[in-house]
Amino acid sequence: MKKGVFSNGVPYVSFGENPNPILVFSGGPGNYLSPLMAKQFSFLSKHYTVYVLSRKSGLPEGYSTSDMAEDFAVVIKDKFKGGPIDVIGESYGGLIAQHLAASHPELVNRLVLAMSAYRFTSEGSMLDMRFAEMLNQGKTRAAFKSMAPIIVGSKIKKAVLSFFISIFGPRMIVKPENPADLLVEGKAELIHNSHDQLHLISASTLVIGGDKDFFCSLDLLNETSAGIPNSKLIIHKGKGHMLSGKKFNNDILLFLDKI
Repeated sequence: MKKGVFSNGVPYVSFGENPNPILVFSGGPGNYLSPLMAKQFSFLSKHYTVYVLSRKSGLPEGYSTSDMAEDFAVVIKDKFKGGPIDVIGESYGGLIAQHLAASHPELVNRLVLAMSAYRFTSEGSMLDMRFAEMLNQGKTRAAFKSMAPIIVGSKIKKAVLSFFISIFGPRMIVKPENPADLLVEGKAELIHNSHDQLHLISASTLVIGGDKDFFCSLDLLNETSAGIPNSKLIIHKGKGHMLSGKKFNNDILLFLDKI
């Protein structure tokens, strides 16, 4: 596994056994990309060289998800010869991926929007903003503990997972070089709404999520898929925002024609 920074400042982690590249836009807010977090995409490594991208450091006030998409467009043009290339946008990364696919259709081959929609619920965006504020203040454990509402299950399960997230969550991230970036990303999420751009996405697209997602309600997932001309929707029943596992992996690999 390699860690680096592209020429325009976008950080990445890469790994894989196949020269065919795929880009994964990581979740957020926060550009604290770590190899441990990137490992969740190891199921792609037999078929691709996987590049997991985060946002660059030192984001100016008012930087939008559309601006972030332009940063990723530069990466594809400079590093990957203009594509087209397969792209997975996970959660926050999916917000950016929608802008990229709509504004630069020539750069995207196939698109996966995982746990992402044309906007997040207002409750989800406000939760992410509080998360960003606490991380910016150095309250890392409290920040992860605040994410308890996204956990799906019984009260006991929520209590147990909330405890473990508060303990082990901080160990999974790398301290951001510029903590103020968290606030910029949080504010960008609050105003993000790509509904009117969905019809511009020409890439074959998979929208995949859970019907109990705190950030992407079932209605939002349905509306997102319906707005994209060549889109397939897969809903995992009883699942929330932390969607993973063999079925999730296989759904993506099947869409990408890898199984």
